[in-house]
Amino acid sequence: MSGEMVKILSGVVLIILGIVWYFVRIPVLSDVLSTGTLVPFWRALLAAFAACFGIALLLAGLVMAWIGYDDYRESREAEG
Repeated sequence: MSGEMVKILSGVVLIILGIVWYFVRIPVLSDVLSTGTLVPFWRALLAAFAACFGIALLLAGLVMAWIGYDDYRESREAEG
């Protein structure tokens, strides 16, 4: 498998993980956010991280797949 296809596939996997992040319940994260064991600042910080992590995965996967596709397209144009 060429390097371009690896980039595209890993980008697609990251996109899928970014989407799944919002639909799968993560027990440890849910328990920590629901209990009052953390200082309010840390609980807010953890909630913000949990909210942004999925979209960060999605965007990183999109960029990686785009770069892989662009490399693939350029290699095909160079061949003929």
